[in-house]
Amino acid sequence: MLDEKLSVASSSHENVLPPIPSWLPVPSSYKEAWSDISLERYQMPPGETPEYALEHHVININMGQSLQLERIIDGRLQTGQVFAGAVGICPIHLPHSFRWDKEANILVLRLQNELLTRNAWELLNIERFELVPHLATQDFLIQQIGLALEAELRSNGSSERLYVETMANALAVHLLRHCSTQGRRNIDCRAGLPAHKLKLVMDYINDYLNRELSLDELAAIAQLSPYHFSRVFKQSTGLSPHKYLIQQRVERAKQLLRQRKMNLSEIALACGFTHQSHLNRHFKRLTGVTPKNFLNL
Repeated sequence: MLDEKLSVASSSHENVLPPIPSWLPVPSSYKEAWSDISLERYQMPPGETPEYALEHHVININMGQSLQLERIIDGRLQTGQVFAGAVGICPIHLPHSFRWDKEANILVLRLQNELLTRNAWELLNIERFELVPHLATQDFLIQQIGLALEAELRSNGSSERLYVETMANALAVHLLRHCSTQGRRNIDCRAGLPAHKLKLVMDYINDYLNRELSLDELAAIAQLSPYHFSRVFKQSTGLSPHKYLIQQRVERAKQLLRQRKMNLSEIALACGFTHQSHLNRHFKRLTGVTPKNFLNL
């Protein structure tokens, strides 16, 4: 067994890696200080881990070749072929260990229990739930959420808090509905958000475009859970809260560009973008031209 080990995970972003051999994750969301969820990708040679238990739920997505995996979880041995794209689920507090026979390329998502508990209470009206452990299952939604979060992390160091929170809540609800011992309870979002609440949210976004906005604070204005808010907001506007926020930031940037009183770096910060290249990327994606070329139209 490999000797080098890392410390047991905690609820903060320090010492959050499990006691597995010390392969450094690339990339990692720890410096981004994401709330309720973290992401890292590991490339590991064949090996094994000691038994450990964590203070959060873990989702593993096999991003590499098919491999043979042995897992002892809560005293039970599981063995099987983990195909490319397979999703593994390890619930909080369950002691487990792994052994694998080939080089592994794994995307790891760690979810704080509070994220699932909050969504379970608000959407399913339950206080207790249990995720079902999976060695290797096919779940395209979990896979796509993992890839979307990794792409966001790699996007020039400018991960959007609102986008990450939306993905985290969607993942939590999916796990509760499809990967837990609890059943479903559908929520009707076809009516959308009431007009007066929609106006309050839109006004708030426009008033605070220059700072980072969270899904929780927007949902609080509408007096809804973050997940429910995301669905009814999209029903009302045709856009997710994150896409609407970016759209409004680009519109504000257009206004400031026309005034010709600020340089591009100043405009980026005034509109809530982290830096000029962040502005350039979203501006060109939505308008088809760069901010500089926009001035020449």
